Amino acid sequence: MSSDSIEITDETKLMMARAFDSAWERFIAHEGAGADTGDNRKRLALHIVDAARRGDLDEKRLADGGLIHLSVLAAAARLGATPHHDTPAPPADEPAPAAPAAATVRALGPDNVPAVSEALELCLAELPLRIPSDVVPFLTKAILEETSRGEQDPARLSQAALAALKSR
Repeated sequence: MSSDSIEITDETKLMMARAFDSAWERFIAHEGAGADTGDNRKRLALHIVDAARRGDLDEKRLADGGLIHLSVLAAAARLGATPHHDTPAPPADEPAPAAPAAATVRALGPDNVPAVSEALELCLAELPLRIPSDVVPFLTKAILEETSRGEQDPARLSQAALAALKSR
């Protein structure tokens, strides 16, 4: 056992199972039955076990962190699958605009998830407990868009998302 890993007792396993159930129920309630996949269950379980092994043994924090983790992955998948038509097509007699520079838009990968999750947690910590249901998806999308532009610092991602929320 490494120094950054704790022993998982039977009591800890039960607590992780409760955290999983809590996060899973809320995730499916928000995302719908289509999100009930083996891959999503595995992602959630791995996230919770990893956090517990690092010493986070707070059931609510594990459940909330797992929910945020899955929600970010689901939002990233939706964002990646959504065609972006921010600007109208040019008239037929005008040349098409140049594509954006490769450096301005980056693909999102698993290595982005920790920064995105932390940024969303920072945003939620700044907001009141009761927020409209559309705020979390809005913040997630804003964070993912900033991440796709290359930003990786959770604090700056959070600030950008909160600024976007204030200006909407």
